[in-house]
Amino acid sequence: MTSWCFLFLAIILHSCAAQRLPTVAYPSAYKVSLVIPESSFTEKGDSFTGKVEIVLALEEASYSIELHAGRDYLSIATLQVIHDGTALHTTFTVDENDVLTISATQQLLAHTDYKLVVTYDGRLSTTDMNGIYKSSYEDGTGAKKYLVTTQFESIYARRTFPCFDEPSFKATFTIDITVPQKLNAMSNTLFTTSLLPDGTTHYQFETTPKMSTYLIAFVISEFTCSAWNMPEVNSVNKVCSRAQKEDTRRWAVEVSPKLLSSLNTYTGIPYTSSMKKVDQVAIPDFRSGAMENWGLITYREAQFLFDPSEDTVTTKQSATCTITHELSHSWFGKLGHNGLVFSDFSQ
Repeated sequence: MTSWCFLFLAIILHSCAAQRLPTVAYPSAYKVSLVIPESSFTEKGDSFTGKVEIVLALEEASYSIELHAGRDYLSIATLQVIHDGTALHTTFTVDENDVLTISATQQLLAHTDYKLVVTYDGRLSTTDMNGIYKSSYEDGTGAKKYLVTTQFESIYARRTFPCFDEPSFKATFTIDITVPQKLNAMSNTLFTTSLLPDGTTHYQFETTPKMSTYLIAFVISEFTCSAWNMPEVNSVNKVCSRAQKEDTRRWAVEVSPKLLSSLNTYTGIPYTSSMKKVDQVAIPDFRSGAMENWGLITYREAQFLFDPSEDTVTTKQSATCTITHELSHSWFGKLGHNGLVFSDFSQ
């Protein structure tokens, strides 16, 4: 019986290994641009457009590059591999495992930077809460509202932009998102905004630290936020939710700076040594209890918000534990994965 168990495990591990990307090409920086139209915040709309630029290099010479692109969610319009300002002649395919294979007619050189530029049309998920998905809720007047948010763990960033969608492929990310003017956009980092002539707002987010694709996140909504200051530094952070849930955000606003200060002291590594802010958002329907996206933690409402007029002390304790758990990932997880605390878990 034991031998059969080992054989079964070996088959599973071999199957998983076969689906991993080859370790030939490595990204160093992404620039992701998304446009989400007003129609996608209605009952039937589910579209967006995107462009990704990836700076990458190869460990060894090759005629091909493999990465991920969600076959059922992204329709690639154009694809270019650029070297020294010149676009190389390439073809591409996307298989049933979401592997995007780019084949070049000339050999790609080792230890040389290339830029991969892809434009595409995307589809929001409306049947599950993975990747970039559309959700709905009722506001305080009973009106139905729509939001767009993300859940990229473990392999769902590929549904939003072509990428090397495995934890070991770390890079920096510079993201910009254009949305209808009435909506707010949040992502992992601080941002600046500009109003465009067509009535949309362009959000330009600062470049992230080196990180894995599954930790990227954004929320586009009509949520309101309560602010709190990070201990010992001049940094404003937000706790956000549906407007009618404002009163239930108070406990998170009160306890978050205390927890963050304790973690700073315990680890000896200030949070702001790697990330300037940490926003926390309560999502009405969310597949997990919470998700530790770096700089933008997302929670299921029931796991995060506390109503002192209705909830028990046990609920308050549970919410506090959840917040502590998610904040601690900023050290025991993200910094660890970057080799600052622990070795990479993917090795």
